[in-house]
Amino acid sequence: MLHIDYLHGSEMFDADCIPISVRIAEHNKSQNGYHSHTFYEFVYIDRGFSTHFYNNTTSLLTPGDIFGMRPGDVHGYVYAKNTVLYNCLFNPEALQIELEELKRMPGLMHILDDEYPSVWQKIRLDPLSQKEAIGYLERMKYESERRDIGWELKLKGLLIEFLVLFSRCYIQQYSEGDVSEYGYTKYVYKALEYIEEHYFEKFKIEDIASYIGLSTDYFSRIFKQFTGLTPIEYIINVRLAKAVQFLIDPDISIEEVALEVGFKDPGYFSRQFKQVLNMSPSQYQRENSRI
Repeated sequence: MLHIDYLHGSEMFDADCIPISVRIAEHNKSQNGYHSHTFYEFVYIDRGFSTHFYNNTTSLLTPGDIFGMRPGDVHGYVYAKNTVLYNCLFNPEALQIELEELKRMPGLMHILDDEYPSVWQKIRLDPLSQKEAIGYLERMKYESERRDIGWELKLKGLLIEFLVLFSRCYIQQYSEGDVSEYGYTKYVYKALEYIEEHYFEKFKIEDIASYIGLSTDYFSRIFKQFTGLTPIEYIINVRLAKAVQFLIDPDISIEEVALEVGFKDPGYFSRQFKQVLNMSPSQYQRENSRI
C-alpha cells in the first residue's frame, strides 16, 4: 500500500523570509514512500537516472529532464541510480503580481494555474539550456545561503528567469521547427516520443532510426550523447517504469505485467527488473500494492 507523506512550507522555508528554496538531493536506492506538498516544486535532473511516480503516471527521468508540480500532486522516486537533482521550491506569494503573467505562459499554465488540470509534462533541455538552468539554480542557492543586501529581490528575479526558461524550452520542444542550434535535438525528441508511444510493441533500433530519418549508427550515437543511455537501455528502463505502474495492482500477475510492457519472456523481465530495482517484481508488488 502506498505511503504518502505531506510536506508543509513551514518545513522548507524560513519564517519572515521570501518562500523560495533551492536544494540539491542525491538518490541511489528504491524509495517506498511518496509525498505531496503545499508548495510548488520544479525538479531538474543533473546526473543519473530514476523511475518517477507522478499522480497516476510512472516515467523514466534522465539527465537534462525538468518538470514542475503544483501543491497537492503526489510523486516519488521509485528507483534512483546515482541520481543528483535540484529541487526548486516556492510558495505562490513569492512571485506576487508576476504570478498572473507567468500563469499565461505555455508549459506553466498547467502547473501554476488551478483553472487548468494538473498534467504530467516533462521537458528535455538541450545542452545550452541545461547550462542556463543549472546557472539559475546555483545562483538561487548562493543568494539563499549568503543573504547579502537585496538577496530576496535577487532570488525572486532569478526564479522568474528560471520559469521563463522553462516556458521557452517547452515551446521549443513542442514546436514543429528546429528545436535549437543543436541540429540533432529534434530527432531525439521524436525518438523519445516514438518510444513512449510504442514501448509495449516489438520493434528494433533500426525501426526508430528509420522513423526519424537517420542511420542507425548515427541515431544511437546522438541518443547516448543526449540521454546518457543507449537506446536499448532507455527502452528497457521505460518498460520497467511502466511495469512499476502496473504492479501497484495486487490482482495482476507478473506474466501479465511483462506482456503489457513489451517483455515477451517473463523470466527475462524479472531478471531485468531485479537488476535495475534491486528486488523482484513480486517483492515490489507485495510492498507497494494499492489495497
